[in-house]
Amino acid sequence: MSSFRTIIVAVCAFLMVILCQNAFAGDNGVIKLELPDAAAVGMGGAFTGEADRPSAVYYNPAGIVQMDSIETSVGLTLVQPQIEYKSLTGDTSDMKRDNYIFPDFFVTTPVVKGKFYVGLGEDSNFGSGNDWAANSFSRYDTVKDSVENKDFMLVAAYKINEQWSVAAGATDDDSKFEHDQALYQGAGADGDALFKANDNAWGFNLATMFKLNEQNQFGLDYKSPIHHTYDGSLYLNNLNHSNNDYQSIFGGTSFSTEAVQKFTMPQSVTLGYSLKPTNKWTVNFDLEWTDWSQYKQQTTFYPNVTNATQLSVLGTGNPQARDWTSVWSESLGVQYSVNDRLRLRTGYEHHQTPISKGTFDTEFPDSDSNAITAGVGYDITSRLTIDIAYVADFYQSRNIGNTVDNNLGAFLSGKYRAFVNVGTMSLTYKF
Repeated sequence: MSSFRTIIVAVCAFLMVILCQNAFAGDNGVIKLELPDAAAVGMGGAFTGEADRPSAVYYNPAGIVQMDSIETSVGLTLVQPQIEYKSLTGDTSDMKRDNYIFPDFFVTTPVVKGKFYVGLGEDSNFGSGNDWAANSFSRYDTVKDSVENKDFMLVAAYKINEQWSVAAGATDDDSKFEHDQALYQGAGADGDALFKANDNAWGFNLATMFKLNEQNQFGLDYKSPIHHTYDGSLYLNNLNHSNNDYQSIFGGTSFSTEAVQKFTMPQSVTLGYSLKPTNKWTVNFDLEWTDWSQYKQQTTFYPNVTNATQLSVLGTGNPQARDWTSVWSESLGVQYSVNDRLRLRTGYEHHQTPISKGTFDTEFPDSDSNAITAGVGYDITSRLTIDIAYVADFYQSRNIGNTVDNNLGAFLSGKYRAFVNVGTMSLTYKF
């Protein structure tokens, strides 16, 4: 038994090392991720009404009043997006099937038992990654891009009475952004345009939980928008004297300058309901509204560029129309307790896309999606629990016919199909 415990401690230590050194998220399409905690993921992410684990710090911090001892969890999630493209003439192209890994960590503790509780957390609430071939149809819009976020959360909850609790928290969102695309130069070879930037910004959340009785419980969680101003650099390389003569315009084969882009992570409201008809069964339902409607256009600023010709070139396709809309998502999860140590889970989740066909591009190749989840939880000891979950996320095919970035030489019309594999594991320990 001692050697087994040593293995478990080693696994936890390994996850913590990754947490400190490799915290980023990856997904295709719209960049909001909701994958912390394998137990919640196994139930389709429907956890706002139950929220009785350390991951309540993210899902609904008012739920941490249900834990009267120190509890902590560490997790690791693997995301593998797959996107297929078929042009109007029948040519096909697949996005590279990269693997993205990101961790999560949560801890909760009572300060005054029965009244006041605090929690800490770290995960990636937002993130995206696309990796198209350098010579693909997508190259003048996107070759490779990523949004890598680390979200650090501090929450506090107050138990008003046996039925009602409230909570508030703050989120420090550390974000990195990178976008690489080919630069059309007429008859000459393509150039390259790489934009890299980062920013740190704050948001807050408010939450409440109401326990009607032992069988019925409700949760409500609000997350504020997080306003980012990404400040970084644009790098142009492989410029030449072909038709556009960018080499003369920018004074050489390479050019770099400060670049700024604003982006707001959306506000959201989630209503959750948890039903426990018997000691064996738990049924959860979440309804979430996410406000992407503020994202009307994407504009890049170049504060240090004063040359009119350079500004004209850099301004091609800038700003880019987005016109995203607010969307709804629904998730349903079921858990069956086989015995005191083993739990089986399954779930379903549906997400709307905020992106219309008219502004669809390969930087955010998103569509409505339907996901099926499955998971298992097992109590290794009375204090240590392992949870494992899998998600098969099916994105609806989209037939796109628009003129996005035609002025850059990118023709994106065609049929897009996407599928995402997700595997996640969490370890939870009660002190």
